Amino acid sequence: MAMVIYDISFHPDVAGLWHVQVNGVPTENFETRIAAIAYAVQQSKLLGTQPGVQVLVSVEGADGIWREFESNAKRPVSGLL
Repeated sequence: MAMVIYDISFHPDVAGLWHVQVNGVPTENFETRIAAIAYAVQQSKLLGTQPGVQVLVSVEGADGIWREFESNAKRPVSGLL
């Protein structure tokens, strides 16, 4: 099974943009963190419909801890990574 992970950090870069990384590769930039998270959730829902693909959205909290969510973005996933 293929695993795709969208990462969104808590802090923006020096230009004030939030990056969405897919499997560690920067793909898109957004002016707000909310927009970056919304994009990642939307894309994860699309990819999650493909058979054999597991998709997670990983979001860094203010405490520096990364938390993984399934494409519904409503509950943390535990024991997958």
